[in-house]
Amino acid sequence: MKKVFFYPLCLLLTLCACEEEKQQEPEMPGTPPDEIILTVSPEQLTFDENDASKNVVTVSTNTSWRATVANAALKIDRSEGTSGEWSIRITDAPVGESCKLTVSTVPRSDNEKAIVREVTVTREAAVVIPERTVIYNNDFDQEVAQKNTYWPYLDQFDGWKNASGTGQGSETYDQMSVSVRSDWTSDYAPSADYKPYASGKNNLYFNKSGSFVAINGIRVGEERDFVLQFGSSENKLFDYTDLRVEVGNGSSWVALDYTRPLTNNWELTTCEFSVEGLTDGTLGIRFSTTDGANMMRIDDVRLTDGDPSGQVIAFDNAVYPPAELPVYGTNDEVVTHYGLIGGQRVRNYTLLFDRDKHAALWVAYPLHACYRGGSGRTDAWAADPLIEESFQALLYGNPYCYYDGYSRGHQIPSGDRTVNDELNSQTFYASNMTPQNSDFNSGVWESLESKIRNNICNDTLYVVTGCYFGNGYTTTYDGSYGSSRDPNAKLCAVPTHYFKVILRTRSGNTGKAIGQCDAGELKAIGFWLEHRSDYPAAFSTDCCKSVEYIEQQTGFTFFPTVDAAVKQQCTPSEWAL
Repeated sequence: MKKVFFYPLCLLLTLCACEEEKQQEPEMPGTPPDEIILTVSPEQLTFDENDASKNVVTVSTNTSWRATVANAALKIDRSEGTSGEWSIRITDAPVGESCKLTVSTVPRSDNEKAIVREVTVTREAAVVIPERTVIYNNDFDQEVAQKNTYWPYLDQFDGWKNASGTGQGSETYDQMSVSVRSDWTSDYAPSADYKPYASGKNNLYFNKSGSFVAINGIRVGEERDFVLQFGSSENKLFDYTDLRVEVGNGSSWVALDYTRPLTNNWELTTCEFSVEGLTDGTLGIRFSTTDGANMMRIDDVRLTDGDPSGQVIAFDNAVYPPAELPVYGTNDEVVTHYGLIGGQRVRNYTLLFDRDKHAALWVAYPLHACYRGGSGRTDAWAADPLIEESFQALLYGNPYCYYDGYSRGHQIPSGDRTVNDELNSQTFYASNMTPQNSDFNSGVWESLESKIRNNICNDTLYVVTGCYFGNGYTTTYDGSYGSSRDPNAKLCAVPTHYFKVILRTRSGNTGKAIGQCDAGELKAIGFWLEHRSDYPAAFSTDCCKSVEYIEQQTGFTFFPTVDAAVKQQCTPSEWAL
């Protein structure tokens, strides 16, 4: 027989109420973290209008967060988030300004303080291109070339003749083995500085070694200072020896130095020059390829007026190249860096790079008051963009950016390029560095750099700095930090000696190119130093040598346009030492 239990009504009501309360009790949230974490990377961001992947800020946190901007012109695609890792994309930034992006945690209570992180976003000012008079311009695009069995050669198709400018109208053309093509056009991923000029449609293709095209009889009148620019592309990393650029006066051609990045992309190629000896007011330009060229193309040839240049072409068959340049061979890896001073493009320095030693054997540069100013030291350590990065010393990035046991020693000093950040930052390229004993670097070497600056003159002082690797030279690792090193660190040669050679006019105020001066108007001296740490604090003229002596030690030929008697001089009393 079952037993039946009877509960008082009040107890039943209480039990039901308790059960209902239990069912309605909300789920407890997870335990909040004891420590709030917020990291933001990077803290410094340079906005890149051509590569959106570089305009991303990463936020990592374990709580809710908000992002704000101090300048409404700084545009972001996300302003808040929760726990986890998030990306904020900078979609636009004001040109030539630095703005703050602030990321902060959202407090969970009145007693909790927000954690704040800031990112400085900078967008570089647009390069101001001086207004120039276009003397000759040809984009080769009057009519789009068509391929039948073959692409047409220049003498089979006139659709590439699309010249304009003040000096066009009477020019003539010569060519050999150059065709007109409408494939791989110049508007396909050109570099940022070439993009405004990249016309696309047609380009000129050099079919083999020895191919050339010449533009003759461009009317230049009384103009003698020029800027020649054009687009160029090669189906491999560009090599300066593959393309020869010349300027002519109707009877002779003289090669021009030019510059462009060492890539296989469409790049703006530039040469600045001045001429002497034009008799009929016309000028010619010729492009030709050599044995090493691989599918070379050019487009958008433009000749404008310019400013007086250190590259002076005299059509008496004498050429006045930059006076500081030593002699070098066609197989040497020689690059030149340029920058702007007051809107004018100037050469910064030229170097001869040794891939085996991961260092420049010499760095040649002009030194003038115009290169000096108040910008200071940028410490913008970076790889040289004109040299394959794998061959350069690993001296940039954090933290493995030092030589093991040695200072990062400049060849062209930072102190010689303080007019603006652009020129100064180029002195921090890894190609300009060698492993230097720290006492040598901050002692006798720094003192010598200062002494040389005391000889700046109106005519320009020309300097070549270099290092020498004598018998038994040692090595050290790059990519180091304390006792640790990067997995990609490599052995770099340590110089046994360092040298400098300098040249200028005696008066300092002749207004003439070095190549126009006779021996009596010039003076030169050199400095040869063992790489050691025990030099006295005060500079001594014991290290003074003739330029000829340093040529004998190194095997290089310095200041090739000057008389041998100038390079035999060694008179310290004539210099502010």
